[in-house]
Amino acid sequence: MNFQFINFQKKHEILLVFFVSLILSFMFFGNGISGDFVFDDVTIVQNRGDLTDPSNFFNLFISPYHQNTPKSGLYRPLTMATYSLNHNIFGSSPISFHVVNILIHALNSFLVFCLVIYLFPPKAETSKFLSYATFLLFLVHPIHTEAVTSIVGRAELLAFFWSLVTVYFFIKKDLLLSSVSFIFAMFSKEIALMALPIIFYIDWALIKNKFFEVAKRMAVFALPLGGYFLLRYKALGAYSFGETDTNIVSNVLIFVSSPERVFTALKVLVLYAEKLIWPIHLSADYSYNAIPTVKNFFASLSSITGLIMLAGLAVILVLRKTRSSGFGFAAALFLFPYLMISNLVLPVGTIMGERLMYFPSLGFVVAAALVIAGFLNKGKTYKIAALFLLVFLVIFYGVRTFVRNKDWRDSRTLFYQTVKESPNSLITRTALAGLHIRANEWDLAKEQLEAARKIYENHSHLQNLLGVVADHEGNLALAEEKYKKSLELNPNAINSYINLADLYLKQGRLEEASDNLLKVVDFYATTEFVMRYSYTQIALNKPDKALEVVNKYFGSDLNNPDLSALVGTAYFVKGDYKMALFFLEKALEMGNNALEIKKMIQISDEKLG
Repeated sequence: MNFQFINFQKKHEILLVFFVSLILSFMFFGNGISGDFVFDDVTIVQNRGDLTDPSNFFNLFISPYHQNTPKSGLYRPLTMATYSLNHNIFGSSPISFHVVNILIHALNSFLVFCLVIYLFPPKAETSKFLSYATFLLFLVHPIHTEAVTSIVGRAELLAFFWSLVTVYFFIKKDLLLSSVSFIFAMFSKEIALMALPIIFYIDWALIKNKFFEVAKRMAVFALPLGGYFLLRYKALGAYSFGETDTNIVSNVLIFVSSPERVFTALKVLVLYAEKLIWPIHLSADYSYNAIPTVKNFFASLSSITGLIMLAGLAVILVLRKTRSSGFGFAAALFLFPYLMISNLVLPVGTIMGERLMYFPSLGFVVAAALVIAGFLNKGKTYKIAALFLLVFLVIFYGVRTFVRNKDWRDSRTLFYQTVKESPNSLITRTALAGLHIRANEWDLAKEQLEAARKIYENHSHLQNLLGVVADHEGNLALAEEKYKKSLELNPNAINSYINLADLYLKQGRLEEASDNLLKVVDFYATTEFVMRYSYTQIALNKPDKALEVVNKYFGSDLNNPDLSALVGTAYFVKGDYKMALFFLEKALEMGNNALEIKKMIQISDEKLG
């Protein structure tokens, strides 16, 4: 390939593409702006006290992605920082989160155009067509809805953005800015590590720099990688490089033999290919047992097809004739990021996820654009056919994206649509049951829980919800059994600790309720649970313990009527009426008009004479 850097003389054209990218992104994804927080958005973004506290912003860079859960093995501080900025600048409505995601996708699509036109200068009609076709297909592809419309998909968007910026600066020989961009990419999501082999491929195979010169220049990434892994270790400790707490429900491939894992991963590759080519059946969940594992390779046509596809990509990437071509470029863009999420090399946190295709899909759309562009030089009829095919795909993909966005409107819509596409996905079944429970639709909840039990019974969340149903029906012994079973399966199941504590409080078993509330406070020290634990200590006639806990988590910052009332109550039970009066009157002044407070103030006044 005769590589030469493009001279951006037509700056107005580049600017036009940028605005078109913004317009089309909001045109096709904008109907998702009104969508609620759904699925992982709720736990990772909406209900996170550490994200809504501005004083905690810099601490996010030494914290795990899942709050207080280093076992997840995930570290994405830049993504969390953007969530924090959303909360603290625009408020906690999901609207601003969706708008930011769409803006990032628009930027990504624009960068795709810039990268392709940079590497394949428009000396010929087909080269310019390639840039626009890749740009349009990437922008509208329906498999991107999970990354763009699901708020937690931002990790994919940011990792992709900073990875392309890293590539751009490297091939422009600005190694400092490339290094800075790379650490931002790694801070967004771990898949950004695959920017390195892509950079090496571009610089060596496309630009045709010497192998050892490229390797030498790439040593510049050692420093940002070292800094990243140091901070990652600070956040995750022993879970920085070791096993995570992923369970069989999220990824069964962690728990099967290596051959079975590889056979199934090859089958999943074919499933991804189907959804890239014909994205009609899309699902938000592929948890156990949506994709049955493959035990016999030769009995699985999908696994055999997957192996052929994988081998074909590798051949294109290695052969001298193809590696310096556009198809070699496409193979690199797909294969390198895909290997990291494929479960082929090492098992990851999930068996399959459409948002994981955001980065690898660039390789697919480049290949698709190359195939279409190949018809332009074969006569007028072929040229018309090529243009028609591109227009058809853009309209088809765009309409499918617009329709798919509606599935993410709210939890009920998404869960029912997901169950329709993946009826054997356990996580969706239990999530739908939880939704019905919150809506007091107990019969519908029981239907979903029964379906979930048939898929896989030994799941912590399922057992917790079975306990909630038993509690509602007055079978407290069964409820206690189910909550304990949930905690046996997952000692970090905070909702089970909360439910068990509530069950014990109803039965007057204060010591046991206190023990479970302490587990909650140690993990999730919100004002609500610190207060509940402290009041339990007061009920146990341990006011000093209550004051100790309040001081640990809130210090002297008691400008809250409920906290002041709590501290006043603790001093009242302790018999220190002077301090009790001070805090109780403070609570009253701040608007806590509870009769109990007025009664304690009266008694304290009498005691002090």
